[in-house]
Amino acid sequence: MKYGDIELHNVWGIVAGDDKPGFGISRLPLEILPDLRNVTKGMAQMGSGCEIRGMLPSGGTAKVVLQVLGDNTTPPVVTVYHGCFCDQSIVAEVGKPTEIVIKVPERFEMIPAAARQQKHAFDPRLVRVRLPLVHPIRILSIEGDLTYPPPGSTPAKTLLCYGSSITHGSCAIPPEGNYAATCARLLGYDLINLGLGGSARMEESIARHIATRKDWDVATFEMGINVRDWPVETFRDIVKTFVRTVVSAQPDKPVFCIDLFTYFDDFTVSRTTAIGFRDAVRDIVKSINSPNVHYIDGRDLLEHVSGLRTDMVHPSDEGMLEIGQNLARVMRPLLSDA
Repeated sequence: MKYGDIELHNVWGIVAGDDKPGFGISRLPLEILPDLRNVTKGMAQMGSGCEIRGMLPSGGTAKVVLQVLGDNTTPPVVTVYHGCFCDQSIVAEVGKPTEIVIKVPERFEMIPAAARQQKHAFDPRLVRVRLPLVHPIRILSIEGDLTYPPPGSTPAKTLLCYGSSITHGSCAIPPEGNYAATCARLLGYDLINLGLGGSARMEESIARHIATRKDWDVATFEMGINVRDWPVETFRDIVKTFVRTVVSAQPDKPVFCIDLFTYFDDFTVSRTTAIGFRDAVRDIVKSINSPNVHYIDGRDLLEHVSGLRTDMVHPSDEGMLEIGQNLARVMRPLLSDA
């Protein structure tokens, strides 16, 4: 969304008018938040995939002041990119303002040629302040010479990823450390991250939102891990409604339906939850019978169990990288331009 002279990427709504300084952000429309559980509302106000973007002229400077709210075992890391090149990595102190000063890099004259040679999807003059994945953020101020990104400064196409905390990026350290960001980077796409930690319950209001927004070209839906206690019939009905709502509205766009990634129940003698979930997702994709709707078994994306953290659910940094690389590899032959 446009905010003054800059872009707030992956932000759909501004949260203001409360007793906190600055303003917060929401990755979902404010009008659908009342339809969602409180935990889901909170997850939507975390910074996963969100960026403050603006073009920085030669000799220009800018300053962004943020405040991270809410503690978490994962540190709140902010990274500053010039196009596809990382310039700074800052660990914010929770509850206190964090000042980020942005300047043109010292060796910037080398960067545009390298970007052209590698056909980078982002203009290296584009500053991207990438917000922490799993913390609520307040933006206190944005000052300086940043201007709104012109056409052509960002990727031509956009990947939308919906899912659980794994898509959201729980346990990933830097903002670009989750699998969705890796996949988008390898495909040369921009990213809309709608991962909602602990809250991927495939609500109809979220399906309708995705179905009506026009800013994405390809979507992935990761479904199952947050609702393992549901009967398979309930899971099947809700997934069918979720996927069909989106596909019926935008039938020409590729949609990839991912079931559960490798997790602890894949190694138990007698599975107790999520029984039949993978078959359900596979069957739903088959029943839709569209060349643009594809099924992916999550175990094919996370093949190495060493890519899991000790909770046997969330991927480590290595696991996130493996998922992102494998997902891009699976998707690429099915996309006309990747």
